[in-house]
Amino acid sequence: MKNKMSLWAVIVSAGVLMSAAAGDPFETSKQLEVFTAVLQQVQMNYVDEIGAEQAVGSAIKGMLKELDPYTVYYPEDKIEDVRLLQTGEYGGVGCVIQKIEKDIYISDLNNSGPAKAAGIQVGDIIKKVDDTSIDDFSISDVSSLLKGTPDSEVKVMVERGGKEEVFTFNRQNITSKAVPFYGMREDGIGYVYLDGFTAKASSEVRNALINLKKQNPKGIILDLRGNGGGLLMEAVKIVSYFSDTKDTIVSTRGRGGEIQDVYRKAAKTLFPDLPLAVLVDDRSASASEIVAGAIQDLDRGVILGEKSFGKGLVQQIKPLPFGAQMKVTVAKYYTPSGRCIQKVNYDRDENGKRTKKAEQKEFATASGRPVVDGDGIHPDSTLADAYYPEFISAMRAKGLDLRYAASVVESMEGGSPDAFTLSEEQWTAFTRFLAGEAFTFESLGERKLKQLEKAASELDYLSEEDIQDLLANVEQRKGKVLESQRGEITEYLEDYLVQKHFGLEGTLERGLSRDAQINTAASILLEAGTMEALLGVK
Repeated sequence: MKNKMSLWAVIVSAGVLMSAAAGDPFETSKQLEVFTAVLQQVQMNYVDEIGAEQAVGSAIKGMLKELDPYTVYYPEDKIEDVRLLQTGEYGGVGCVIQKIEKDIYISDLNNSGPAKAAGIQVGDIIKKVDDTSIDDFSISDVSSLLKGTPDSEVKVMVERGGKEEVFTFNRQNITSKAVPFYGMREDGIGYVYLDGFTAKASSEVRNALINLKKQNPKGIILDLRGNGGGLLMEAVKIVSYFSDTKDTIVSTRGRGGEIQDVYRKAAKTLFPDLPLAVLVDDRSASASEIVAGAIQDLDRGVILGEKSFGKGLVQQIKPLPFGAQMKVTVAKYYTPSGRCIQKVNYDRDENGKRTKKAEQKEFATASGRPVVDGDGIHPDSTLADAYYPEFISAMRAKGLDLRYAASVVESMEGGSPDAFTLSEEQWTAFTRFLAGEAFTFESLGERKLKQLEKAASELDYLSEEDIQDLLANVEQRKGKVLESQRGEITEYLEDYLVQKHFGLEGTLERGLSRDAQINTAASILLEAGTMEALLGVK
């Protein structure tokens, strides 16, 4: 106990010294002394034994929870998560996991990762990692068990077809490509998909653009859908590839609204004038929004898709004692027009309480087009995302798509992702699979009718028998859903099986000609009048 408390005293002392400059040193010292006393009482007197690491870790999480979701503490055993954020690399097994009810499934595999090389397959259910049973574990907990130092040994027990198998292999340094795919469409429009803003993002985008430039593209689509952001400087460089402006690309303001940094052109321009479209959705955040916001404010290209996430905060990684690290929000960023797109207000008054969100303000792009702050990046033209029928949504929610894929994907032959079609045999196997699972779902129509049934007694013009007839009609149509929606279901299954067999790169290759938003973006780029109208060119 003495050793534990001595160690904590060192941490506390360091905290006092570091925080003295930021606030009242006496008040800080006072509160830390109180905290230390509470910790001592818990450790010495609480009915169950509580370790210092657990207690302090919980206290830190509680404190940071009061700030914002992006200020995060990483203890020493979570450092691989930090490395992934910064570099796109981590020590692990090369798989993606998904929780369906109580089970953790292997949902995707890195084609060059150690898990696939060892024989683990999509659809396997993880039962143990090393000697740890993962019953009732969260995805985050299992992910932490799978990650570790490269070359370290890991033992994974999985369930496959009702039988348990154990695979023993070494973790590897897993690298995620910032640009997993780029290509040229038949209509001459170049396409680049950017997955994240890691330290290699700008160089990978640059290589993609240089290779596309050799093919004389008529326009470029930069796809930032699902891109949660990353390093600010990488975003600045990527904007620079498309704009030779000498004006501000992004600026940051810290505590008190004081300007911290102003970022201008940071790389050689590759396409200063070529028609440009940037695709965003509700998961495009942070650095993605810096790029989209700058392109929009500078009138350099059109923003298409859905309204972006709305994260206008800047984080930095700070070292902590004993190998721990912290990602802390240090500033807000502002696009060239002067707007901050942060949609949730984390400002505080002098007492530390959250202030109410200010009213949205209107700003103007370089050509005078109106844009607003405080609500993400609004696209210049909204392109609806793919809509899945209720049947598919219900099937996905139960994880039946993954379980069906597990029975099919290993038998799929190589071929081209774009050319893959679901065979009649595979369709029949799918219908038999659903029948074996006794899959049922409740449609929106049924839910509405059941609500109406409860109120039927109050409606003299609609009897309960009438509602039962309607429900029976709905149920009858549901029984024929595989026939009536075969086209939509087949299309979904084809895309899903390509994803599981060929990985993200194969999915993107297939989408180059089949993705509705990409097709629309290409059409807009090829129609000068449409581009001019969206950019407010008179």
